Amino acid sequence: MSCGKLVVIAGPMFAGKSAHLIAESKKHASTLNLAPAFDTRSGAFLHSREGSRLPARSVSEWPRDARDYAHAIIDEVHFLAPPFYAGDAVADILAARAAGLHLTVGGLDTDYLRKPFDITRRLMAAADRVCRLEARCHVCDAPARWTAKKRETGQVLETGDGELYEARCDAHWTTPEGA
Repeated sequence: MSCGKLVVIAGPMFAGKSAHLIAESKKHASTLNLAPAFDTRSGAFLHSREGSRLPARSVSEWPRDARDYAHAIIDEVHFLAPPFYAGDAVADILAARAAGLHLTVGGLDTDYLRKPFDITRRLMAAADRVCRLEARCHVCDAPARWTAKKRETGQVLETGDGELYEARCDAHWTTPEGA
């Protein structure tokens, strides 16, 4: 059996990562779409801000039947962390690639304090290809590499959208109010 491939799509919120994953999923006939069970915003779907969506399985551990597919898509991979995921998601993903599965994963590369998410960082280091996306700054519309949190909540792993987060460029990134 040949080794699979791992592609990581990373960047800040509002960069279009989910849209890229959905487009990639549609290219393959035998694809397993996965989303972290922790992220309940879209239910059992991959969902993009542009309106496209595909059914997905919510997971809190590596699916036993992943080997039955040729390709796996994982959205919001940074959420596959303890205590929301049983085991080491990176080890599971790399073992699946070694067994021949092709994987395309997407997630935030940094948190709202600009600290790397360990899972995404490790996957990027092991990836066959990394695609870094940028968003548009919510303040000035310049290219944005960062996710900024509008108010401090005390949580690093926290789901939300425009009510809690914005994309920001280097010039406009700030720590959240109350930090």
